[in-house]
Amino acid sequence: MPVAVSLCETNSSTAVCLAAAAPTVRTQINANATSTFQIFVTGSGVVTFDPAATRIFVRFKDANGVTRGSTSVAARTQ
Repeated sequence: MPVAVSLCETNSSTAVCLAAAAPTVRTQINANATSTFQIFVTGSGVVTFDPAATRIFVRFKDANGVTRGSTSVAARTQ
């Protein structure tokens, strides 16, 4: 997909990034804690609307690379 994706962990009260947005973020999420993130997507070409096939995935992995959570969203350019 012709897009660039970056993200940052945010202050859950203000939604302000805690550090500059980057392609990956390292953080520790303690048990029963809630962390929030902003995701930025910039298109560099045409992405047609096809929700089944054109998706952006965010995966949350532990220190051993095991996926502990994930989410996705359909993407398109306008």
